[in-house]
Amino acid sequence: MPSEHPFDQHLKQSFDGFEPDVQPDWTGFERDLNRQAPQAPAQVHAGRGTGRLAVAAAVVAGGVMMWVAKPMVEEWMASSEAEASSTLEEHAQADAFAAAWEEFTKELNGFEQDLLDAEGEAALAAAQSLEGSAMPAANQDISPEESLGLAVTSKNVGLDNGSLNATTDAMGSGTAESEERLLAVLPFESSVKEACEGVEVAFELSGIDRTMSFLWNFGDGAFSSDPSPSHVFTRPGTYDITLSVRPPSDGMIRTRTIQNMITVLPKPEADFAWAFPAAVEGDKVRVSLMDQTPNATSAQWVVDGESTTSNWVQLDVPGVYPINLVASNQYGCLDDARREVQVGNRHGLLAQARFSPDGDGRYDTFLPHSLLEFQEPWAMVVVDADGQEVHRCSDADQPWDGSLPDGSVAVNRSLYQWTVRCVSPDGEIRLFTDRVRVER
Repeated sequence: MPSEHPFDQHLKQSFDGFEPDVQPDWTGFERDLNRQAPQAPAQVHAGRGTGRLAVAAAVVAGGVMMWVAKPMVEEWMASSEAEASSTLEEHAQADAFAAAWEEFTKELNGFEQDLLDAEGEAALAAAQSLEGSAMPAANQDISPEESLGLAVTSKNVGLDNGSLNATTDAMGSGTAESEERLLAVLPFESSVKEACEGVEVAFELSGIDRTMSFLWNFGDGAFSSDPSPSHVFTRPGTYDITLSVRPPSDGMIRTRTIQNMITVLPKPEADFAWAFPAAVEGDKVRVSLMDQTPNATSAQWVVDGESTTSNWVQLDVPGVYPINLVASNQYGCLDDARREVQVGNRHGLLAQARFSPDGDGRYDTFLPHSLLEFQEPWAMVVVDADGQEVHRCSDADQPWDGSLPDGSVAVNRSLYQWTVRCVSPDGEIRLFTDRVRVER
């Protein structure tokens, strides 16, 4: 609603018909711009130059930072990958334990834990020994269960600070007390304290009812619910062994861990190679066996079923011979490796038994036929009856043409022995040797 106040009416009348007198001076404005225009390019070029220098400086600084930071980044990435791998392995072991524990703890009602290290084990053994020595002489020849106050016959076992009185008969409350005492101790032992990796270790309970539920944790990510399991440790190290037991009577879980119970020693990685002579005379080959086991302290060879400690063996031609190496290290751990050594005759390389270097174009040279298609390295040596080398080649384009080192040629009906050493497609060193006759 418009105002009717006299002041408002007076103000309205004052502005009615008012037009401001505005006449812009465009000519002066253009003149001022023209005076300033010549200075602008210099300022623009200066600004562009400064910007280029700033960009170049930034690029150089970035390159220096990348050069300095690259080793640190690579080290961090390698460390991150190692940590990720370790984390994955830990998660896998945790998942395995969770699954085993969930199966074991079905209908769980309670939990008790007894953690003993090696010193605790020794103290427990000493206490048991003292307890046994405190008994009357007539009771010295007793079982381990009785020495712990677990006898089911009427006995009074005196113990300081709360003795256990097993005065009831075999069918009375003494049985329950004996079971409770066993559950409090959870006695178990292993077949060995030290073992080489790959050796099976057996675990045994002492006096515990095997109808209970059991869960063994071997400390390497493996578990067992067997009352008396056996386990193979595949990696060197020291392992804590944990046993959890749940009797059907009360459903409570008792757990005991023996720290550093099993020490697994590393075994050697057995490996060997062999070497053939460049030339062979006769029907036997002398082979050199070479033990390549890292950190081996001793070696035993088994060649074709015969045991020997010698690194030299003599093999008949032809034949395929199984050779085993049994190597041991400083811990007395053993490992074995098995390979086959093959020595063959002319049939293995499709070699002819005779050739006629008479220049008629037929059988003028000697070279085992199989060598023409060999892709792997090979070398052939030919010797005379005195063992003197007369020809050597490692190329199919260089067969023996019957010529001798002194410039003469092999006489008719003469015998020579050739030897070929080669690498098989599977990487094994093989030898073939036989005789060839010259016929003109």
